[in-house]
Amino acid sequence: MFRLIQIHARHGTPRIGVDNDGFASERAALARIRDTPATFFGVGRFDIQGRLAEVIMDTACGALGDCANPATAVHVETFQRLCDTCAFGLEVLTLPQLSNRLGVSVRLAPVLARSGRHAAHEEGCTTSNRIAREFASNVSDPVWRMELCTELSRNPSSINGLLIGIGALSHRDVLDLYPALCTLGAQLPVGIHADLLRATVRPLSPAGVAALRLGL
Repeated sequence: MFRLIQIHARHGTPRIGVDNDGFASERAALARIRDTPATFFGVGRFDIQGRLAEVIMDTACGALGDCANPATAVHVETFQRLCDTCAFGLEVLTLPQLSNRLGVSVRLAPVLARSGRHAAHEEGCTTSNRIAREFASNVSDPVWRMELCTELSRNPSSINGLLIGIGALSHRDVLDLYPALCTLGAQLPVGIHADLLRATVRPLSPAGVAALRLGL
């Protein structure tokens, strides 16, 4: 069973509120969130005993979800979802830190299609999945890197796949691929390069890890 959840801070302690309506699938619950982005934090997956087993954090950044970049962290006091750019200079919790604070597993939701100017996010989800899947095997290929940077310029939301692909590398992979990673870091579109460079101030965040592994 999946239910929509809210997270509020009370005297510095997070409190989870649960909506009454239940959903049979994670996707259906996430689609409902997109209708009211300012109301809910994400989706809670409940076990057969009715206990919260997992929190699936929506990727919409900001209170209204009007930022095109995917959220990767939350504000430490308000628990507002933030992307790496919007979180710059703020005190935030990474997903592992949020999981420890809540006492339950937390993961990012897949990006879903939106209406209006966000309708391209469905394509971004597919592209992100492909980038993440192909990254380790193809980052040493100059042609693939060029195509990746072209895609990132055309569809900045696909950076989520880049973060996932880089984050999935083992330490040995990073050592073996480091020259190619640094080359890619220098080739990134200007805006994405700047965002990742700013993210190095939070080296344990997904973007911070990616930036350091790219030699930024």
